[in-house]
This record gives sequence, structure tokens and C-alpha cells, in this order.
Amino acid sequence: MRFNLSREIDFYWFSGTGNTLTVVSRMRDRFEEKGVTVTLKKIEKEDPSSVDCGKIIGLGFPVALQGTSPLVWDFIDSLPECSGTPVFMVDTLMTYSGGIIGPAGKILKRKGYMLLGAGEIKMPHNILVKRDASFANSKKIEKGLSKADSFASKIMDGHSVWRDIPFYSDFMSIFSKKILIWKLFRKIIPLKVDHEKCTRCRLCERLCPVNNWTLNSDLNKMEWGNGCIYCMRCFSFCPVNAIQYGNKKNVQYAALKASDLMKEK
Repeated sequence: MRFNLSREIDFYWFSGTGNTLTVVSRMRDRFEEKGVTVTLKKIEKEDPSSVDCGKIIGLGFPVALQGTSPLVWDFIDSLPECSGTPVFMVDTLMTYSGGIIGPAGKILKRKGYMLLGAGEIKMPHNILVKRDASFANSKKIEKGLSKADSFASKIMDGHSVWRDIPFYSDFMSIFSKKILIWKLFRKIIPLKVDHEKCTRCRLCERLCPVNNWTLNSDLNKMEWGNGCIYCMRCFSFCPVNAIQYGNKKNVQYAALKASDLMKEK
């Protein structure tokens, strides 16, 4: 289907390290260069039932556990039924997903949306990184943004596709949809705070999309709750690198500033 340039886009996004917001912002710029009005909306702040079916809907988010986080799954599952509303999707990932494009597309088709296309863009990661990779990351971001440009153009030209691997993608999506898997992750790989380093700036608390960080005023310590979805915002943006996971120190990575993620739009 060819893109209707007179129709507005509501682009819903969720981002951990900032990779997805970087890609979504780049695609917005390409759309706006063609005269399309684009409004960016935070998935964590929006009510999915209030989505405007009269607009083109964009979805952008990171891959997690071969699928995506519970926050994003819940948003997609809670979208209203729409008759023929065009939708496109872009995800950012380290290497491979397998369990998001097909299953998300099936949910959206069942709700009456028309699938314009889905793209996946590799970006830098911060999983078990032990040494600085700034140069390699900058090259990967440059390549990722080039792919974002291309994907936006394909959507507007009507050449984008929404691929699926039947059965396999449904199986792979199970892992990221199961709450028990996330509970197991929190038990095996908890996030830890170095209380001597921590300045109690509470940036982690303000950034957390699921309100999983709180300040224990009695102990004057930040406490990690039991609802973490491993978006890694707290780890990525802690100004004194006081938050870690695993047994060894890991190098932080963020695609933009914490203030960019905290903007209302």
C-alpha cells in the first residue's frame, strides 16, 4: 500500500538506552521532510485504548528476550480495534529477535489494523560489555540511522513489508511474554547498587518506566523492587555508575542524554 502523505502519524515509542528513540526521531525527521505531521508519544505514558484510529500508527521499541518487554506487549494487546488503520513497526536490537514481528502483526491484524511494514535495526548494546566500544558504537549507530532512513522511505513509497516465520516466531515470543521468565531473570541477574558511590540523585527512580526504584528514607538507600523489565535505563544513565549487574563491572552505553528520555514527548 502506498503511504498517504496527508495523513498524520502518531508514533508510539519505548526506549531503554535511547537506541529506539534515536531511530524513531530519525524516522520522524524523514517523514516530516515530506510534509507529514508526526507526533511522538511515550508508550509508558499513553493509554492504548485512546489511540486515534483516524491516524497512521507507528510503534517503536527494543527487542528483549527475542520478543519485547511486558510493558510493550501489554500496550499492543490493549490497543483498540480499528477498521483498516495503517500501522508500521520498528524495533532495535543487538543481533536477532525471532519472536516479535510475526506475533505482533497477528495481534494487530486481528484487531483490524492494516500492516504497512516492520523493520529491525541493529544498534549498540550494553549487555556484559567489559571495555569501551565508543568507536565501534558510533559506526553501528551511523549504519542504524541509515537503515532508519531507508525504512522510512520504503514505508512512504509503499515498498515496506511485514514478514513472519510461521510457528517459529510464535514459539520464540513465548519467552518474553511469560511473567515467570522475567521473575527468573530478576532472581538470577539482579541489579545492584553500590551505596558508597550512589549520590541519591534519584535519577534511576525518575527514569524507571515501571516505578521499580524507590528511596528508602529510613536507610537513605535506593532500593530495587520486584517489577524490573530490564530496560537498563538505570544502569545506562547513572551519573556515577553506581548500578551494576552480574559479578563483574560492566561498561555503560547510552545513545543520548537522560533528559531526552524524560521529555514529555
